Amino acid sequence: MLTLRPFRACSRLFRSQLVRKGLLGLPLILALGALASCQRGFVPPCPPVRIDNATASLTKFKTGPGRDVTDIEYQVEVLGYKGQCDYSKDSVAVKFDVDFAITGGPAAKGGSTPIYYFVALPQFFPADAGKRIMQVIHRLPSKAGERETFTESGVYAKIPLKKDDAGAAYDVYVGLQPDNEQLEYNRSRERQ
Repeated sequence: MLTLRPFRACSRLFRSQLVRKGLLGLPLILALGALASCQRGFVPPCPPVRIDNATASLTKFKTGPGRDVTDIEYQVEVLGYKGQCDYSKDSVAVKFDVDFAITGGPAAKGGSTPIYYFVALPQFFPADAGKRIMQVIHRLPSKAGERETFTESGVYAKIPLKKDDAGAAYDVYVGLQPDNEQLEYNRSRERQ
């Protein structure tokens, strides 16, 4: 097993001829002293956050049989995320913000609309802890074709870890929550 130890500067580094002869400036000596007092342990990597192509976007059509461009109420997509993780003795907490874009379509009704997205941990599926569906309410752009971006902050997933488990071995997926018709629409566009 590979064991990583924190780097510790030793006092021998500060006994060089240059220091004794006073040839190094005071700022450099202070910087080296600060480095010597610094002790950092191994920081494990965060679990990877992934966005699946099939759920990265969603097209909402108006109610009825039409499915061409004039029937689109809005399109929403996951643009990306940014975040961090914090390890405790028996878990890792992944905290991040998700960036979305929404574009109003020709059939937009205006006003606010609920947008459903999920955070999933495949290793825990099919248990309830394997997927959580969330909702964000956002106002549709006022004009067809107008695009707005927004961020959902404070998205959180806590992953329990057993002894010797690596948090980076657990995947966290983020995506929009399409119905079956919307998912098939996304897949048909991928095949084209």
